[in-house]
Amino acid sequence: MKLSYVYSYFPQYDERYDGYVRVAEQTLSGLKLAHVMSGFDDELLAELRAAKCDAVGAGYTEWQTTVSGARQISVGWDWYVDRTLGILIVVTSDVRSNVMGTDGFGSDIGMKNTARSLRLGLGRLNWTNAVATAMSFTPQHIKPIVR
Repeated sequence: MKLSYVYSYFPQYDERYDGYVRVAEQTLSGLKLAHVMSGFDDELLAELRAAKCDAVGAGYTEWQTTVSGARQISVGWDWYVDRTLGILIVVTSDVRSNVMGTDGFGSDIGMKNTARSLRLGLGRLNWTNAVATAMSFTPQHIKPIVR
């Protein structure tokens, strides 16, 4: 079978149509994100409590930015308020985005590595105050932390 015959039935995958915005991995943690919205999530709170997490509130938050070429980036994650510490905490391993990080050769690094790099940037982002304000929490009781 000729290769051209195979390609006529299985055209090469074109990454431009998968919905991801490609960004170099080293820039992911430094994205200048702006708060879009936050909300409570009672189902998430129930899941966290069932997993023995001492949460008094839980929800989600969405942020965005624009990168070169006017490509819109959206980043979101779930959070909870720890009863004992009184702080907002990112739910472990929960950063969602339409971004795909790339390595020095332009190859995708995968969603797990992309999420890890984005998560590092959350520590530099004053997200806890933005979420606390949006959710009408008392800011002096919320300390910035990313676990």
